[in-house]
Amino acid sequence: MTQRILVVDDDGDVRELVCRMLEQDGYEAVPAEGGRQALERLNLIAPDLVITDVVMPEVDGFEVLLKLRHLAPRAGALVMSGGGRVAPDLYLETARRLGASAVLRKPFTRAEMLDAVHQILGPRQTPQPPMQET
Repeated sequence: MTQRILVVDDDGDVRELVCRMLEQDGYEAVPAEGGRQALERLNLIAPDLVITDVVMPEVDGFEVLLKLRHLAPRAGALVMSGGGRVAPDLYLETARRLGASAVLRKPFTRAEMLDAVHQILGPRQTPQPPMQET
């Protein structure tokens, strides 16, 4: 069964890039344009993981993280930030204290993203070919 990941970022380029990375690694990526849309989608889907930016208009990543515990308590949370009014490390430390499973500082590499996802969800299982009888 394919693991479903909700990707939340108000920056369309980042959101698209993260979704593409995840899909290339075999995950189902569900994009959300911001925190408000993420909360709406959490009521409709059951993600295994939510990846969210922190600094977003209307509903920020901290609110998504806090509401995630009620809307999808089994889902992991990966919080990413490039900073904003304060340095990204302060946002990421706050996210850890609020229960994030892992954090990523922007910009990050594909390997860093997938390592964090694998840390939360476990290593990807590659399907084994069926055994042939001899």
